[in-house]
Amino acid sequence: MSDNLSLVRMKKAIQLDPNDNVATLLVDAVKGDEIEIISANNQVIDVVTCLQAITFGNKVALTDIADQQLITKAGYPVGVAIMAIPRGELAHVQNVRSQRLDIPDNIIEEIIKQMGIEQA
Repeated sequence: MSDNLSLVRMKKAIQLDPNDNVATLLVDAVKGDEIEIISANNQVIDVVTCLQAITFGNKVALTDIADQQLITKAGYPVGVAIMAIPRGELAHVQNVRSQRLDIPDNIIEEIIKQMGIEQA
């Protein structure tokens, strides 16, 4: 019976504020994983399919995010999209720029390489 229960458990990500357009992964996920999106009070509010691998602590887009749209997490803008980001894609240095910190391109390229981020 415990085998059946483990099949039902989904991976999770948390949306810290109802207005956020990203959620933070609470586990590692691979392309095709369905992720339960939970609210700050642990209620399941959505399910998103990952379009690529996303590691623990990183952000998944909850909606289609337009080029130049603000990325909001915990109710605050944390960056701006530098290209369209489809629902289910990793929102990180390959498609988002911080509004507070100017990260040099060579560092961004190294982050992408080290994390093995798939790019379109």
